Amino acid sequence: MSPPPTPAPAPDAERSYDLHGIALLARCAEPAVLDAIDQRLHAFRPARRHAAPPDLRVEFLRAGEHEHVLAPTGPSRPVYETPHGQLFYFQESDVLYGDLAGVRLSCAAGEAIARIESAAFGGYQLYLATHPLLTISLMELLERRGRYSLHAACLASDGRGVLLAGPTGSGKSTLAIALARAGLAFVSDDVVFLYHHAAGGVRALGFADALGVSENGAALFGELALGAPARDGFPKRLVRVEDALPEAAISMSCRPRSLVFPRVAAGERSALTDLDPREAWLRLVPDVLLTQPAGTQSHLAALGALLSQVSTHELRSGADLDGAAELVLQTIAAR
Repeated sequence: MSPPPTPAPAPDAERSYDLHGIALLARCAEPAVLDAIDQRLHAFRPARRHAAPPDLRVEFLRAGEHEHVLAPTGPSRPVYETPHGQLFYFQESDVLYGDLAGVRLSCAAGEAIARIESAAFGGYQLYLATHPLLTISLMELLERRGRYSLHAACLASDGRGVLLAGPTGSGKSTLAIALARAGLAFVSDDVVFLYHHAAGGVRALGFADALGVSENGAALFGELALGAPARDGFPKRLVRVEDALPEAAISMSCRPRSLVFPRVAAGERSALTDLDPREAWLRLVPDVLLTQPAGTQSHLAALGALLSQVSTHELRSGADLDGAAELVLQTIAAR
């Protein structure tokens, strides 16, 4: 059964963005949703609205008499698991679908559209809709257009980039802030998109999202304590890097030269060691969503090309953050 047609929103219920040459239209009748998206995608506001139809659309829908986001039929496989639910890929219909704590996602990347539906958009539901589910939607939609996601922070010096990769809690954001304070240009805090051109190698395309700052991070870097505490339902307070660090440069892209996997080593002195690229590969691959086979293969090829052009390292990031930042700076200065 097909979902009922989506009613056309009022003109002020849409926001347009330019994601590295790809036009995105976000649609929702809920101001809180559009405000939350705009806080994340502020850097991608276009100078003027695109006259042509958008390349990608993300719609946020309030569940009511009719549900707009329905589970596809046919076999599926799980591709993303969280404490609040799973996302599944349905290969026959080429749809990524799932429900996280009552917030449903249907992403039809082949049709260039994602729909996110909830009975209400407030508190934790607002966070799930505009953060993890929006991010996953963009990862899947952009993969079909040759932009491959990498869970990493990124900074650059004179166009030479360093990627900080690793799971949540590994210290990526803290180290990224320390590097920005040390003079590197900020590219991304948590996600970058890799663009692989056979002649030009791999470039990291920035995703200058709002920084997610924990209370510990706010205490460590006083300037990150700007603004209100984390809003209801959000795990961290959100701060735009240009507001917190107005002296920091912002870069929209760079050519990665090094890849560093930090891990917090409380009470230890920071130390950098080389890492076998094969081990780096094993650490990166689990973050690739195993959806459309062709897109997945292209994504894996982009990771392979990235590893062929960067040096790979592991960093024990101790309490001496300035020392840790200096070690990371050496990885790009040497190339």
